[in-house]
Amino acid sequence: MSFVLVISFMVLISTREIVCPLNPVPTIDSRVYVQALSELHRQLCPVDKYHDLVVYQTSNDAFSETVLPFIMSDIVYTKIVKTHFSKLHITYDNYFHSCNIIFIDSWEDLNIVSLLQLSVKLILFYPKWIQSEKNISIVRQLKKGYEVVYGLDNTVEIYRTNLFSKQKIALDPQNIAIPDEQHDLHGYRIKMYCENFLLKVPKFEKYFLEQVAIKRNATAIQTSDTSRGIEVLPIINMQNMVYSWIIPAFGTTYKAVKVPRAKPKPIVWILIDPFDLYVWITYLMLVLTMAISISLFGKLLGRRRFMEIVLELIMMCLAGPSRAYGGTFENRIITLFCLIGIVLISSYQSLIISFMSCARYGPEINTLKQIHDRCLFPDDLYAKFYNFKTFPNGSLPGADSECSLISAQNNEIHTLIILSNLEAENNSYSKESFIMHSLENYRFAETKFLEYLICFSIQPFLRELFLFYIQAVFESGIYEYYYNNKTKPNWQYQHKTFVEKVVRLEDLLLLWYAFVLGTLMSMLCFVVEMVVHKMLKGFFVHQ
Repeated sequence: MSFVLVISFMVLISTREIVCPLNPVPTIDSRVYVQALSELHRQLCPVDKYHDLVVYQTSNDAFSETVLPFIMSDIVYTKIVKTHFSKLHITYDNYFHSCNIIFIDSWEDLNIVSLLQLSVKLILFYPKWIQSEKNISIVRQLKKGYEVVYGLDNTVEIYRTNLFSKQKIALDPQNIAIPDEQHDLHGYRIKMYCENFLLKVPKFEKYFLEQVAIKRNATAIQTSDTSRGIEVLPIINMQNMVYSWIIPAFGTTYKAVKVPRAKPKPIVWILIDPFDLYVWITYLMLVLTMAISISLFGKLLGRRRFMEIVLELIMMCLAGPSRAYGGTFENRIITLFCLIGIVLISSYQSLIISFMSCARYGPEINTLKQIHDRCLFPDDLYAKFYNFKTFPNGSLPGADSECSLISAQNNEIHTLIILSNLEAENNSYSKESFIMHSLENYRFAETKFLEYLICFSIQPFLRELFLFYIQAVFESGIYEYYYNNKTKPNWQYQHKTFVEKVVRLEDLLLLWYAFVLGTLMSMLCFVVEMVVHKMLKGFFVHQ
């Protein structure tokens, strides 16, 4: 009986060995995979643009273990190997400045693909059996990057799904050529965020987006709806551009000081404007010094009263001497004074003639000191922050001193266009009326506060395309000339010239006031002199 059992056991063992023989371990030729993967990585991620290589080693497959040492031996790139992953370990560098390679051998490894699906450069290295999976979500994850599919028979296949045309193509592993997917975007809708009230403003960002779309067969859309995703997001007031996802773009934003325009001066100011205050003071000191000297040491003119000497010196500059003078001292000093008067009066007359060709305006408010001295701001947080003078809320300061701080973009005209759209929505002004009223009565001071570049945040798969065109715009000077072509000529404020204006009676009021005041003073002095003379005459008669 025992003999029969032993024989039966031996038969079973022999039968098992015959039915399930062990398969031989396949010979892995790592050169096939290393050559294809290295060449794909070299073309997809040039070292001058993507110096960092991040390898996610989540696979325990023998093929990936064989390929990894060869990749790590390349000294050209800076390599980082991660054996586990989480959202905390995914940075903006992974999206914009790194080339990411993921080794996959299970469904769980696909979770990291969803985290890196926006990465600019992504390579997926996985076995062929995963490719046979029919699950739509899994297939969609695999389409996010370049697919390097390896088989057990030392074969490699490379696939790429175009993000814009959704077409899947196969690349020859022996002769890899990376396609230029951004040459034709196949009508892709590039959406740029824009506030509703700015949609009708001719902004350069809109023009730039339209030109990019035309060049690359795409559709440019400006929208305020973010529910369906945004490819281009303008960023303003970015104080510290330390984030790698920020791209400096066109124009600036800043705090502008809106100040009243300088008003035309009265016409009589033409008589004062040729010389500044220091010249007039110097001339007055010269006349007074000479008058004192002549009154003390003069022979003929020194006998006159002091005020008569002063008036005579002024008359010498205007029309020559009107009284007799003599003596060595008087002759020499008055001769030199007349020579100075010739130069002084000739330049004075020529300046007056030139000043009469245009209207004279008061000084504009530009510097920070002028803003502090001449402006009054509404009593709000911004005025207190800059320590400006304020007026109580509800009161109205003078029209020549009321100023305000406003958020501006690029330049004065562009800012007024934006503000006019806000006013049009409130139905308080029409756009043209608001702009013309602002240009005629106000202007932006040259002093600016908190000026920052406008930046873009762009989806990673469009980043290189926009970097290329942004650089082209800066080098060609398109941005500098854009607003000159879009701005209406009648929106440029111009000072009115004097010749276009008829001199009216009120323009000469100051001269009339001076004439009347001088006449009254002369009459008063005459009366006082007559009274004093009569009193003195009566006093001497009684004596």
